[in-house]
Amino acid sequence: MRTLIARSALLLALLAAGGLAWLTGHPDSPWLDRAVRWPLVGGWAERFRELYRPPPPPARPAAEGGEIEIVTIWRREPGVSPGAGAAAGEWRFERRPGSSGDLPAAADGEPPLGRAVVPPGPLPARAADPGRLRAAEALLGAAAWRSALGPYELLADARAEPPRERWSALTAALDAAFAERTGRAPIGAPAETVVLFADEAGYRALQAAEARLAGLATGGHASAGLAALWGSGRTPDEVESTLVHELAHFVARRAIGPALPPWLDEGLAEDLGQAPFDAESGRFELGGWRVDVERFSDRVQIRGALAALDSAARALDAEPRVTISDLLALEWEDFVGAGAPVRYAQALAWVRFLFDGDDPQSAARFREFLAEIAGGESADGNRLLARLGGEPGELDARFAAWLRAERAGRFAAAGLAPPRRQPSGAPSDSSSRQDSPPSP
Repeated sequence: MRTLIARSALLLALLAAGGLAWLTGHPDSPWLDRAVRWPLVGGWAERFRELYRPPPPPARPAAEGGEIEIVTIWRREPGVSPGAGAAAGEWRFERRPGSSGDLPAAADGEPPLGRAVVPPGPLPARAADPGRLRAAEALLGAAAWRSALGPYELLADARAEPPRERWSALTAALDAAFAERTGRAPIGAPAETVVLFADEAGYRALQAAEARLAGLATGGHASAGLAALWGSGRTPDEVESTLVHELAHFVARRAIGPALPPWLDEGLAEDLGQAPFDAESGRFELGGWRVDVERFSDRVQIRGALAALDSAARALDAEPRVTISDLLALEWEDFVGAGAPVRYAQALAWVRFLFDGDDPQSAARFREFLAEIAGGESADGNRLLARLGGEPGELDARFAAWLRAERAGRFAAAGLAPPRRQPSGAPSDSSSRQDSPPSP
């Protein structure tokens, strides 16, 4: 009996020591969040957490005393709501002097995101809609050039000079990267066209023809076999991540199906779009974060992945706070409405949490959910939440702890001091950047 008691005591001591050792590396764990509120041990838990939280990294000298400025191009034009710029089914665009080409008759009747008439399922690639392609050609003018871009076709402005070798390797690696990440291999081969404008004005003219996107300051879009974007005035990382994001929509259509809920469609596209690409190995760093930072004497500008990460983390302190259930229930119009940059950032962070978060089983359960959708099951997010399990609110607490820790770690790795807390009452999307525009 004494031996049994001694062994039990030893086992308990080892478990306690192991638990404490784990907590030293996870000071923002939900378990400590709970312990802080307990009587007697709450003060000890708070001191333990502060002791093992990593100190904030020092700011780089170039930005000493300066504020981190998060830039955005993802904003609606004042007073314009999504779809207000063109009536449903109506096309309109401006011609460049000397351009030619027929006007497309009308937009096709694809259902909005998340509203498939039948359950989603993988569909073969579709060539670019002829009307949309003619509209793009007319805007680009006679000097536009064509080229292969990996398995895709590229139609580009005569003034555009994309890194074709790098982009060809990148686009050729997309199918394999998506399959590795999601467990869903796309069917068939790509057949879509990328349209690259040199300047924003040309892109905006084409975008105005898309009724659902008119009035949105998107950085690119993918629709009916055509992915469009522009390059001038943007960093190479911005343009490349937008390209990957838009093509990821086509890959998802071939691997899972069309008309996915916006959190899933955009979250998967952003997950791949914000993963760095290594041209030498021809592989994406799945789960990695692109670092697009510019330092000035009095400020630091961050874009893309880091800005999205920061925007999603800031939203945790905003009111009203959007829960995971709220995010998963958003329809397309609400997703791209007020607070759209934050919604995109949250979708990216949520998908990253599922793949790379605090529970190794989450990724397997998420991939099972994706396989069920591809097999004809509903894409309702409540099915995913039921599969993940846990008490109400527990998942939100775990997500919040992971998101804050991820932001702190990624900012530290980039040599950035933690961003300042926004003043009370400031809109949560007032300074966030998203280079992940909506794509029907």
